[in-house]
Amino acid sequence: MDRNLRAFLSVARKGNLTAASEEIGLTQPAVTKTIRRLESELGAELFMRTARGMFLNDTGKRFLQRAEAIENQYRFAVEEMAAERRQEKAILRIVAGVAYQSGLAARLVSQLHSEFPHTMIELRADLLAPTRPELMRGEIDLILGALVGAPPEGIVTHPLLSANVVVFAGPLSPLYERQNVTLADTAPCPWVTLHRDDHTAGRLRRAYDDLRLQPPRIGLTAHAIEACLDIVANSTALTAAADPVRSLAHERGLRQLPLAAPLWSFESGLWIRKSSLGYPIIQRAIEILEELCSPLRDENWS
Repeated sequence: MDRNLRAFLSVARKGNLTAASEEIGLTQPAVTKTIRRLESELGAELFMRTARGMFLNDTGKRFLQRAEAIENQYRFAVEEMAAERRQEKAILRIVAGVAYQSGLAARLVSQLHSEFPHTMIELRADLLAPTRPELMRGEIDLILGALVGAPPEGIVTHPLLSANVVVFAGPLSPLYERQNVTLADTAPCPWVTLHRDDHTAGRLRRAYDDLRLQPPRIGLTAHAIEACLDIVANSTALTAAADPVRSLAHERGLRQLPLAAPLWSFESGLWIRKSSLGYPIIQRAIEILEELCSPLRDENWS
């Protein structure tokens, strides 16, 4: 990638010439000269220079968007060339959303490891929104999650299953034994949600608002779905989760409340960089997921 752009991106992200020079392997005077040359070529200053560091001005912020797009295209091109040569990936990083944390993701990586023993496979649980930028930057390779919103340029999606968000209660909940439950019945109950899962919290608030109820009492958050379910099992709290985690809930003695309909439904699947599709391990991951998710397609939500 162009040396001027590398220097600009590093200074923009670090906000400091010394840190940027260390990152890109140039002396501080060389980085300063490079930034000045770029600003001269553009005919505009890009940074506000202060005693605390260098910060993008409005022009710099606009240029950053273009520079990051160029950086992404360069990264995609390099990856595409490697994939076309059928190279084996040294590391495959996968992020699994809630719908895949009941065993699907674990079975995927187990089978991939047996077929590609020389590839280090890293699996972590997380949500789509905070990890999509990591996919763009090449820091992760696959996201298993909800197919919400249009994928950015260079990213493709692959549908795998339809998921429904349902409500789980534990034995201590007054709703646990109820045979008929409406969403209004849940209003007095506290809720536990996943940390950073603003989408679920927002959808739950809107559902309450549609019924003219007070906002749901979301007073607990946890970093993993297992922790959410454990809290529900030992308290009166409720949680809303995708129905593929039903097996995890049942292991903890939880019950899916018999609401008339799911809170909402969504399509779920893979987010992948288009440039990585030529890697054999990526192609095989798609095939394995198709096989694993096939029995779950079109299941009745209840």
